[in-house]
Amino acid sequence: MIRVGINGRFFPNGWRPAKEEIQFAQKADFASIQFPGEEEGLSPERLGHPLMDVGVMMRDAGLESVMEIIVRMDENGRTPNGYTAVEVLQNNLPAIRALGCSCVHWHPMLHSYDDSRIMRRIEKTFLEYCAEGVKLAQNEGFLFGIEHNAADIPFFSDPKWITVLLTAVPDLKFVWDFNHTDRSHLEAFLLLASRMSMLHIADAPLPKLNCHLPLGEGTIDIAAYSQSVVQRGFEGIGILEIGGAPWSGGFGQDTDAALNYSKRQLLQALHNHN
Repeated sequence: MIRVGINGRFFPNGWRPAKEEIQFAQKADFASIQFPGEEEGLSPERLGHPLMDVGVMMRDAGLESVMEIIVRMDENGRTPNGYTAVEVLQNNLPAIRALGCSCVHWHPMLHSYDDSRIMRRIEKTFLEYCAEGVKLAQNEGFLFGIEHNAADIPFFSDPKWITVLLTAVPDLKFVWDFNHTDRSHLEAFLLLASRMSMLHIADAPLPKLNCHLPLGEGTIDIAAYSQSVVQRGFEGIGILEIGGAPWSGGFGQDTDAALNYSKRQLLQALHNHN
């Protein structure tokens, strides 16, 4: 139902080489690792090893590779180095191929959320971008999707707009983030379960969102969310995207112990459902 994976700890404030992260994930019986796409393409330096070597290690360990590409844009819908979202996806193709990623998605973000007209204009450009991304993904053999933002960010956060996007691009997938979901949006997102390629799972002290706490340290009903999405037909990867944000106590909460505990909490919730 939900194959539990981890968000690879390849960040400046908590970096581990990919070999160690793979060893941990295999020993702890996780199913997958989420790798970070980059504006210029994921580099070997980010992982501490050549990309092909990491792909071999992942396959030898029986782990599934997935990728999140955070696309940070200005008011023109361009990244700091002037790329469109499609170009950023293309820049990451060598890493996607080397790692053997089965699922890839964009997480669109802006430098400023002050002008609603700019946000609506950029959202509409993604109708075409997503169609291009899906076509590219189909040619390469992976699933391609898009992730929503937290409800307090008025950009790619409205489930009505996400539904419009998924309707316009039939083969586009959706990455649902528990930690980005306001209670008022829960049912609307659950209706999209059949289009979901992955889940991002973390806790938050509702109504505050986007805290990325280990499971059990917030007030999200993890059991209800996970059971509800499975009941509606979801079957795929659930990435534990924990680690903490400054407003929730700071980074560094994605320890081995916290990941193992969070996995047990999630599996127990699913077991109780069965």
